[in-house]
Formats: sequence, structure tokens, C-alpha cells
Amino acid sequence: MAKIQIAGGAAALVSTLKREEIELLQRYRPNALVLKEGDETVFRVKAGEYEDGSVSEYGVCFVTATRDEAALAEHTIMIPAGVTDVKAFAVDKIGPAVLNLGKVEAQAAAALTGLRTELDQVRDSVFIAA
Repeated sequence: MAKIQIAGGAAALVSTLKREEIELLQRYRPNALVLKEGDETVFRVKAGEYEDGSVSEYGVCFVTATRDEAALAEHTIMIPAGVTDVKAFAVDKIGPAVLNLGKVEAQAAAALTGLRTELDQVRDSVFIAA
């Protein structure tokens, strides 16, 4: 499940998915990044450009990745200076997204497994003529 990391005046939503995995799914299996209730889309995950970054109860657009080896997708929001309970602020602002993001991460992980196998098969079918 995703987590919220607080450092100084910032709260970062960190996914269990790498940003590059989200990009791969966007290209080949976009439905794996969508949470639906019936026919209605209730939450969506995507990777975007810097100006696109956002998080809400309806979705998250990751524009950066953690700076460690894991390179997990993350989105950072600034905590207003007057906030005294940063944990409550983070739960209020990011908590709803964390709940749905966990569900999307689970279905995305399953989709990635199948997709990687299929892409390996495609790579194996490519031959370069001499």
C-alpha cells in the first residue's frame, strides 16, 4: 500500500509502483490504472509532466519518483505554515487517495506481470535480418 512521508514542510504520497511502471501501463494496459464501481470511474492513476502533478479523492498524477534505487512514483504537496497537526493534515488531504491507490496498485501489479510476459514474447519474435 502507498504511504505518506512527511519531511519538514512537505508531505509526499509514495506509491508501491515505479513511475516507469505507471508509464508502461498507461501505454499498454490503461484500464489497470482505473478503479471502477460498476461502469463509473471513481479513481485514476497516471504519470504526467511536472505541471500536471495532482492528488485528490478522484485520482493522482505522479510527476516525480523517489530519489533512491526504488524510484517509486511520488507526489509531494506543501504543508501550510499554520498547520500544527501535520499528520491530521496529511490524512485529510491525501488519505482518501491512499485508500483507492492501494486498490489500483494491486490490480496494476497483476497487469504488469502479464504484460511483461507478453512483451518478452514480442521481443523474442523480433529478428534482425543480416
